[in-house]
Amino acid sequence: MKPLIIVGAGGHGQEVVWLAQRCNRIIRGFLDDTVDKLGKSYLGVQVLGPIDHYEQYLDCEFIVAIGNCRYRSKLVNKLESNPNISFATLIDPQSIIGCRSVIGSGSMICAGSILTVDVDIGRHCIVNVNASISHGCKIGNFSTIAPNASISGDVVLEDKVEVGANAVIKEKVIIGKGTLIGMGAVVVKDIDQNNVMIGNPAKLLKKLDY
Repeated sequence: MKPLIIVGAGGHGQEVVWLAQRCNRIIRGFLDDTVDKLGKSYLGVQVLGPIDHYEQYLDCEFIVAIGNCRYRSKLVNKLESNPNISFATLIDPQSIIGCRSVIGSGSMICAGSILTVDVDIGRHCIVNVNASISHGCKIGNFSTIAPNASISGDVVLEDKVEVGANAVIKEKVIIGKGTLIGMGAVVVKDIDQNNVMIGNPAKLLKKLDY
């Protein structure tokens, strides 16, 4: 198995170090554009250089450890301009993945998460600790499911949806691309694209202009 390059040495990147170690992966180092981080080590893993140096490490697999799904998408698109790059998929040994479930390239499934049956996780998604996703759900590319979120059966999240910690989504709901579900929100009906939703039941806080 190839060694791992983690793109992003922030808080989530350091969580990915922990996840990768739990998956028995060898980590080559971080790439990060923050000048003050160059040469420093986090959890014993060194920042090797800026992200533009990724072509020096094409013998490795990459994981983009950026919490913001839009920025994560931009970085992946940049890295994929080189056809020789390959991405890791990290699945914590203490997660539960049910039958006929599929996890896309570059995604990470963290400790305590439960995916039941026929769950489809897209590319470069984050399913954080203790999240639960029920039967028949489809999670779009670059989406983020925060800790303890609960997604009921047959829910569709389009690309770049963020679901906050402890949020709950009712069965068969469709959530449009780029929408942010706030912490603890309870979603009981379909939501359009690029909305910020909060509360119980979830209501529109504002529209996003991108």
